[in-house]
Amino acid sequence: MGRHDFFSRYAPRASRLRFAVSRVAVLVLVLVVLAWIGLSILLAPPPTTTQLETVPLVSDPSPPPGAATPSTAAPGALPSGTAAPGNSEGAVTVHVVGAVKKPGVYTLPAGARIVDALEAAGGMRRTARPELLNLAARLADGQQIVLPGSADAQAAPPSAAGSSAPVDGTDGGAAGGKISLNSADAQQLQELPGIGPALAQRIIDFREAHGPFASVEELDAVSGIGPAVLGNLRELVQP
Repeated sequence: MGRHDFFSRYAPRASRLRFAVSRVAVLVLVLVVLAWIGLSILLAPPPTTTQLETVPLVSDPSPPPGAATPSTAAPGALPSGTAAPGNSEGAVTVHVVGAVKKPGVYTLPAGARIVDALEAAGGMRRTARPELLNLAARLADGQQIVLPGSADAQAAPPSAAGSSAPVDGTDGGAAGGKISLNSADAQQLQELPGIGPALAQRIIDFREAHGPFASVEELDAVSGIGPAVLGNLRELVQP
């Protein structure tokens, strides 16, 4: 057998063997790759998920109780509920009684006069005696104004200045032997029938708190003096 015959006999077999080996190698390589991919999937750690916290959206939160809130007032404006300075001094409240059409309590601007208070009370009645008052006197807060009527026949005549009778005086007596309610002391008041030390002091306290008596009828406002006592005093006293 020559060399040529040997190669001719075994060359195809060797080629087939190499091809078979190549196919096996490729198959093994594919299996290795698939196995690697499978192991990678199996051994890979599970994916971690991050849970985001949901925060509710509040468009206009309300402030907690007691928290200060910003003010939208114009610069220089006073806070709500604060009275403007001077309001308490801008008016006076007076009590108008006597010969007026609508007796009562009235509030007038500061600086108002007695005549303004009488007009606020509906004006004077026909029986009023305005000449016994100083109509131009300024009003004081808490003052009681008594407009005498014609029934007060024993009322004191007006002074030259047109003012009401003074509160203080050195002599408690008056013309005609009558006791002045505006100047008599406690001892002189006790000379009157039905007037003891306690009642005399009440008359003086009322005079100091409300101003001078404008008429005898005003005694009825003193605690302890009723119609009977007033009837006994009417001819014995004067403002």
